[in-house]
Parts: sequence; structure tokens; C-alpha cells
Amino acid sequence: MKKLAHAMACGVAALGLLAAAQGVAQAQDPAQDRGATAVPSCVKGEWTLLGGVIVTITNNCATTQQVNVAYTFGGEPFVPDKCHTVAPGKSVSTSEAMWSANRYERLIPCCPAAPRGTTRVGPGTR
Repeated sequence: MKKLAHAMACGVAALGLLAAAQGVAQAQDPAQDRGATAVPSCVKGEWTLLGGVIVTITNNCATTQQVNVAYTFGGEPFVPDKCHTVAPGKSVSTSEAMWSANRYERLIPCCPAAPRGTTRVGPGTR
């Protein structure tokens, strides 16, 4: 009986640790930290894996759009501070090296606090 109680207690503790780790992982998603919402459906992103992750952003909207790219690296979220301004009917390409991102996830709106065309690097920057 003691072994069963010990096994159940360990299982409950493990579930608690798993839930805590999931909460930390979600809180560290830079896209969530920025309060990101969806970009319009008329903005599309297509990616290629070739020495890095290359993303082509196409704006099929009637207005200019400002978007950023959300990536992952080894399952961890990664969002560089790069705002891409795309005119109607135009496309732009951006890329990240394989050591910083290995999968394209989605397009997200630019952080409103970042001036156009700027890139800030370092922990704690938004």
C-alpha cells in the first residue's frame, strides 16, 4: 500500500512539474509577449529550408502591411525584432540562419513600439 501511495504521489508531482514547465514555456513565447494578433488573411508566408529558413512574405491586401515572422528552433519559439513593410501586391524575403531558427511558424503583426526598419538584439528587448 505504501508503494502505491508513493507511486501516486510521484505521478501527481510529475504532473505538477509538467504543468509548471508548460506555463513557463508559454510565457516565454515572444509572440505572446508582444500581444500578437493575427495578420490579415491576404498576407501570406511561404518558406524554404536551404542553409537557413527563408520566408517570402506576399501582400495581397489593398493596403501596406507590417509583419514579423515567428520561427521555432528545436521546438522553442523565436521571433527576431525585424519589421517587414510590404506594399500591396508586393513580396519581400527574409531569412534566419539554421543556428537561430529551423522552422517557420507564422506571420505576426510588428511590435508597435519598434520603429520601422529597426532591429534590436539582446535579452529583454521587445
